[in-house]
Amino acid sequence: MTDGREARGDEDPPLWFKEHFDDAAGQVLSFLGGAGLTLQGRTVADIGCGDGIVDLGLAIKGRPHKLVGYDVRPTDVDALRRIARAAAVAAELPECLSFATSQPDLVPAEDDVFDVVVSWSTFEHVTRPVRMLSEIKRILKPGGVLFIQLWPFFHSEHGGHLWPHYDEPFPHLLHPGAEIRERVRGRRGTDPGRDALDEYDSLNRITLDELHHALLAAGMTVARLELLTNVVHVPSELAYLPLGLIGVAGVNLVAIGL
Repeated sequence: MTDGREARGDEDPPLWFKEHFDDAAGQVLSFLGGAGLTLQGRTVADIGCGDGIVDLGLAIKGRPHKLVGYDVRPTDVDALRRIARAAAVAAELPECLSFATSQPDLVPAEDDVFDVVVSWSTFEHVTRPVRMLSEIKRILKPGGVLFIQLWPFFHSEHGGHLWPHYDEPFPHLLHPGAEIRERVRGRRGTDPGRDALDEYDSLNRITLDELHHALLAAGMTVARLELLTNVVHVPSELAYLPLGLIGVAGVNLVAIGL
């Protein structure tokens, strides 16, 4: 199982929108719902919101009282509005939805203000996971919950975010970093709005166990867990690696404060 993205080259804009507005937002709401949680009427933050399409889906489908998307890059609200209109999902952005620019491990929000924090395909890029998770715990209200989707883990088949540039599995583990950087230089990343070299160099190589340890160090514990995996063809050169590293592609989890 993956998060719905396949190994392919150029992104088709309508497909990119569907994968994030429908599929990603739907997975967030479904996974939270499985824990008896809802966004309706709640205050919500998204850490690493990117272009805001997932947040648009959460705002329309989840009906929170307030949803703030945070990212180190400013979110183009006008572009998001045009995308929403082109997709015929909204003429204007929902009143509950807003965006703010954050720092790599600092969220510009007061203490204890959000009921729910979500993060979709971001934590593989976070430089200091413990620090960011501590920030998340700080802005969560007592009893608040954190949803994290992390896909892909670095040591998994697509962990280098290189599927537009290599047909083979595990290219990031089979080729030298210098060769990879030269190959992807000047190309677009798996996120259409991001440079491939920047995307590759930003990967923190966190493992599932390291994510768990970071959560515990930040004062949070996992309450619900789903491992995202699929059939993997293991190259002979990588057969020595732990199966938990190369076989677990990603994770959905809900965490709460200790």
